[in-house]
Amino acid sequence: MRKKLTLVLVTLLALFLLVGCSTQQEAAVQKEGQTSQNNTETLKIGIAKEPANLNPVLISGLYGESLAGNIFDTLVSFKENSAKASPALAESWEINKAGTEYTFYLRKGVNFHNGDKLTADDVKFTLEAIMNPENASPSKEFFEPVKMIEVIDDYTVKITLKNPYSPFMMALGNPTAGIIPKKVVEKIGMDEFDRNPIGTGPFKFAEWIPDDHIKLVKNKDYFLAEPNLDEVIYRPIPKAEVMAAEIQAGGIDIASDLLPQDIKKLSQDDSLVVKTVSGLSLKYVGFSAQIKPFSDVRFRKAVYYAVPIDDVVQGIFGDTGDRAYSWIPPSVFPDDNEYMKAHALKQNEDKAKELFAQLKAEGILKDGFEFSIYSPQDPYRKKVATAIATELKSYGLNAKVEALEWGTLLPLLKKGKAGIYIMGWGSVPDPDRWTYKIFHTGSAMNFSKYSNKVVDQALEQGRRLVGSDKRGTEYKKAMRKALVKDYIHIPLAFTNVTTVMNKNVEGFEPSPQGYFHLVTDKRNVTIK
Repeated sequence: MRKKLTLVLVTLLALFLLVGCSTQQEAAVQKEGQTSQNNTETLKIGIAKEPANLNPVLISGLYGESLAGNIFDTLVSFKENSAKASPALAESWEINKAGTEYTFYLRKGVNFHNGDKLTADDVKFTLEAIMNPENASPSKEFFEPVKMIEVIDDYTVKITLKNPYSPFMMALGNPTAGIIPKKVVEKIGMDEFDRNPIGTGPFKFAEWIPDDHIKLVKNKDYFLAEPNLDEVIYRPIPKAEVMAAEIQAGGIDIASDLLPQDIKKLSQDDSLVVKTVSGLSLKYVGFSAQIKPFSDVRFRKAVYYAVPIDDVVQGIFGDTGDRAYSWIPPSVFPDDNEYMKAHALKQNEDKAKELFAQLKAEGILKDGFEFSIYSPQDPYRKKVATAIATELKSYGLNAKVEALEWGTLLPLLKKGKAGIYIMGWGSVPDPDRWTYKIFHTGSAMNFSKYSNKVVDQALEQGRRLVGSDKRGTEYKKAMRKALVKDYIHIPLAFTNVTTVMNKNVEGFEPSPQGYFHLVTDKRNVTIK
């Protein structure tokens, strides 16, 4: 009996030791896994909108550009100095005296993420893909002056223009001119490449789960420096209040497009850092130049008179933006802000009633006229639309606010089917990028379908002229005609760029365009 009891106790002890050993091993494995995971530097960025495209040839919006800027490289870079080109894929270049021939000398030893070498053939292929009408590239307009692209050798490419084109380097340095691999795209096609992008940039595309996240991983062989970050995850968070909650809870490390009240609240959190820079982003009211009664300048002026624009801008944008009077930011030449401000319309109920009455008397406007004011779903522009609708109600106009998803709103705008809409624009510090795409006849982003010979000619001249004074005269002419005489748009506010980030994020600075530059010749973002 005693022997049996002893045997049972020995067996139980062995089992206990075995289980204990197993538990310790599991704990060790679990701890090792946690350490490995903790050693992986993952930066989570909240973005207000999921990009529609990642293929530079097809990109048409800020968020696509922002992501593409970390996957692809351009010939030249404006990441650290938005007014001066720095070497990128091209280590040097030459421009002839006439300003019509650009010769770029590429870096040697740069590889695409799949291991293929970057050559001049890829540069030629990319730029010609943008220029090819079959690809319907939103950036095609910026390369219309290109006459010919020649491959001199594997690392030299020459671009000849039809005529001098002042903003050409800006066009080459924009993320929408990121260089793509010829062999890969020819094999799988533009659309397939859009969901499987391959560049030379600091991060490689890893996965895209629609409406959830886009994941990038480090390119260890990046020619500037090995990225400090192992992974970057972009999370689309359309609602600003949710974005604020996520940054405070630690769900993301960088947040932008936040409401003023949330920025103020988050600035009091010791675990967060708030950074603000003057932005290159405009919010505006647009009118159709084709749909009645919006196409009648008297209607546009009447709306302008009816709405207290100054109060609306201050009440909605607060300290996050400054009242705009022109499409061209004050920091970008030509500075015509005083003239545009002096000719902006102030609220005047009597003049608004008079103009509406004229339109009704002529049968252009009917009593109780019902229409929609279109906007994206972001709270700023939705509030502007609501404020305008509220003011117009007292004049017998029944406006309905339709805040639509981008997938629905953008096609409607491109077809010119919106009578009145609230939109935004952001770009580089050159007047061409602020005006040509929006006001020139036939431009895909000319949502108003506005067409005026004076404006077209001025914008075309502005592209050809070299020298800020001469160019500036043309842009002043265009803006004074479109905004002061035709009132095709009402500029609202130039908004600042404010980012809120976890205090453990190091090396990140917000850009005026709202981009997320993570690795440049001067910075390499990390998270501790």
